[in-house]
Amino acid sequence: MAKLWGAGGLHPLVEAYTVGEDYRIDGEHLLSYDLRASEAHAEMLQSIGVLTAEELQSLRKALGEIGDLWKAGNFPVTRSQEDGHTAIEQYITEKYGEVGKKIHTGRSRNDQSLTMIRLYSLDKLREARSLAESLSTALRAQAAAFKDVPMPGYTHMQRAMPTTVGTWIDAFACGFSDTLQSLSAAEAVLNQNPLGSAAGFGINGLSLDRSVTTRVLGFGRTQENPMYCGLSRGLFENVALQAMSFPVLLSSRFAVDMMMFTQQETGFLYLPDAFVTGSSIMPQKKNYDVFEIMRANGKVFGSLQQQIQETIVGLGSGYHRDLQCTKKAFVEACGLCITTLQVLLEAVPALAVREDRLRAAMTEDLYVTDEVYKLVAAGAPFREAYATAKAEFFKRKDAEAEAKGEKRAQG
Repeated sequence: MAKLWGAGGLHPLVEAYTVGEDYRIDGEHLLSYDLRASEAHAEMLQSIGVLTAEELQSLRKALGEIGDLWKAGNFPVTRSQEDGHTAIEQYITEKYGEVGKKIHTGRSRNDQSLTMIRLYSLDKLREARSLAESLSTALRAQAAAFKDVPMPGYTHMQRAMPTTVGTWIDAFACGFSDTLQSLSAAEAVLNQNPLGSAAGFGINGLSLDRSVTTRVLGFGRTQENPMYCGLSRGLFENVALQAMSFPVLLSSRFAVDMMMFTQQETGFLYLPDAFVTGSSIMPQKKNYDVFEIMRANGKVFGSLQQQIQETIVGLGSGYHRDLQCTKKAFVEACGLCITTLQVLLEAVPALAVREDRLRAAMTEDLYVTDEVYKLVAAGAPFREAYATAKAEFFKRKDAEAEAKGEKRAQG
């Protein structure tokens, strides 16, 4: 199949190596955004006289057909086409003739990719923000429901001081609420239109009206400097993932707490069976391994973000095909963020507590720091109060062990 860049006879190994999975990522995730951008570009071309009204209608019809075929799973993008941009243009040219040869006027595959990925990025940032906001609300509801249920607080994975289930849950509610700021800030950075920047130098000899595509596509503003448009490829994806890393990291930490508080040795919390798996050999097992996967995905997300950052470090301002290698990592990272939040949004409202286990866990050791501050309130210097409370606590524990004929465990 002919390439948009005109050459033929490319060695099949070179073709497979250079195309990589780009065609698959476009075909599975990004084609609808390319179609939106192409329709907006066609409208702009008609507004400056490159296309007639009839040609614009033909292009809209063709793009709509492609969209319907794609939704039905009947518009494959092949390796020989390299990407979705080629697949779209070839379909239009083969079915509608000369008008298909005009749609690429005033643009390059560079700004096509930029625009497609930019639209996808904004959708994912907004989706993540909506999910994080709903999750914060769900967490606050559970925090209110369990606000008076006591719970041991932990540091270094060891029992530390008394708290409540409500306070623990609300800590994550506060965190997810704060993620909204970082997600909105990233959206503000990305919300600018690169379409019409072509290969990074604009178009000479043709007066594009980039305000048309900015308006039609719903961007907040036009990304005016064409070289900055090219420079932002990969850079803006990294900005988006930096923002998404906030809720992903919070989710991984929540997951670790859930593993700790649902294990049989504590048994403080539980979820319905729809959230747990079993064992192929041990019939009694109920595994909260959704949270193990969530913990791991926090690390996988970080590696994907790092992959993009390492790819763009040291690149010059113009286009480099290295940037193609950021697409897969970006799409996968966005998917991890969204699905992680979706899982939590289902799990949090279903979270239940075993209040009897929690109350039984509120043992004397949790209140030793309270004893320190009772002495401080009575006028003792803090360090003396600390030493006194510590000595009295371990004296009591030694006496209890001796009464049982045991020796207090050290450490």
